[in-house]
Amino acid sequence: MTEYLIALIEGVTPAADEQARLMDARAAWTAQLEKEGALRDTERLRDSHEGRRVHRVGNTVHVEQGPFTEPLASYWAVSAEDLEAAVALAKRLPVLPGDTVEVRPIMKGSHDPKKTDKTGKVFAFEVLGNAPNEEAWIRLMNRIDAETDNHATRDFISGLRLEAPRTGRRLVTQQGRTVVLDGPFPESKEVIGGLFFMRLPSLEDAVAWVSTLAYVGIGATEIREVWRS
Repeated sequence: MTEYLIALIEGVTPAADEQARLMDARAAWTAQLEKEGALRDTERLRDSHEGRRVHRVGNTVHVEQGPFTEPLASYWAVSAEDLEAAVALAKRLPVLPGDTVEVRPIMKGSHDPKKTDKTGKVFAFEVLGNAPNEEAWIRLMNRIDAETDNHATRDFISGLRLEAPRTGRRLVTQQGRTVVLDGPFPESKEVIGGLFFMRLPSLEDAVAWVSTLAYVGIGATEIREVWRS
């Protein structure tokens, strides 16, 4: 069995009644994943407009306020026999037209499904990379991996790194039906390379901490609070 990340990239924010319906449907789908023994971890992130994006140019740290394009809304880490089996699970996820579902193998990392059981805010840090081609993107992610390897603190909860985009699939809705696209995804300006989670007092503390890391000079981080924290 291999672990995969099913990432929901939200197209538009639905109306309140539609959002409630979707949440109920996704909760039922998540419960079914758990019943089948496929679910390893899942979280919903707070709205993109509440987040921050951090990158550095030279010695200057740039902090951007959300909303962001193609925001990660929720994720599910699942165990499946192969990529096609993971895609089959993802096809059952309730989505709206305009949403994108990305399925990528998990290269390495750890899960903590109980990360929100303790008091305090939990923040998700999306590690993003922009490169002219996938080979350059892989080299970029390797550099980021090496430079962050020794930066875990007592506030660190868990984290994971994803395999290259060419190993994954994207699910989009076209004319009322689900279309599965092979990776890589050259139309994306920045591609997520991993996620990690920390328990910190505030969003400002999260921004201040990640701003000290060298990798934001070669990549970027989008910071969002986990919904249940």
